[in-house]
Amino acid sequence: MIEIENLSLEIRGKKILDEIKLTLESGRIYALLGKNGSGKTSLMRILSSFYRNYSGSVTLPSGSLRSMKRSEREAFHSFLPQYVPSLDIIVDAFLEPYEGAADKLSSFNLSSLLNQRLSTLSGGERVMVYLSLVLSRNASLYLFDEVEASLDNNYRKAVEKEMVKLRNDGKTVVSSFHDINRALALSDFLIVLDEGRLVFSGDKTSFENQRIAESLFGLEKYIATDACGMKKIIYL
Repeated sequence: MIEIENLSLEIRGKKILDEIKLTLESGRIYALLGKNGSGKTSLMRILSSFYRNYSGSVTLPSGSLRSMKRSEREAFHSFLPQYVPSLDIIVDAFLEPYEGAADKLSSFNLSSLLNQRLSTLSGGERVMVYLSLVLSRNASLYLFDEVEASLDNNYRKAVEKEMVKLRNDGKTVVSSFHDINRALALSDFLIVLDEGRLVFSGDKTSFENQRIAESLFGLEKYIATDACGMKKIIYL
């Protein structure tokens, strides 16, 4: 369990996060939603220890995140950012320091990428390489920052399948989304930020009942029928 209390962040005099209070439990997928500039990436950067000049606290079972040693912080999380560097290095050499990463890439039927240069890959292929690295680490918290935005349908499904595996293995997964329907389909709980403030935290039923999609994102709710004849809610 991760307890976030009164978490605030200010950068160059601008308030980015304001008094965030959350509890993140193991074995859950949390969808992080919000408009551009709402603070989603900043929250992830705090959880990944990239930002350390915040006020408030992030407390893990082993103690405060801020007081942990660097090696302990790095072992705690595994973070896949929205934008991954395009390095001029052979993929196999890039993944070599991370045990199991090359095998994970091969499990996606992408072993052909191992002998190519990372800088020559498409954006989606590059994300899958970094995903393989992220998944090779035995962390407690896995962070995904809108990675689905640069993926085609097949790669997106592969990423979502891995998120479900992590949840089933008792890990905590936090993933930010632009697509609310994808977030609802995949997550157990939703976290919604607006201008750095937490405006919602709860399950899908509460999200629907409180009309968050309509009031904050200006979407309309529809009832759709899938190929199996099952009815489901979608927001457009």
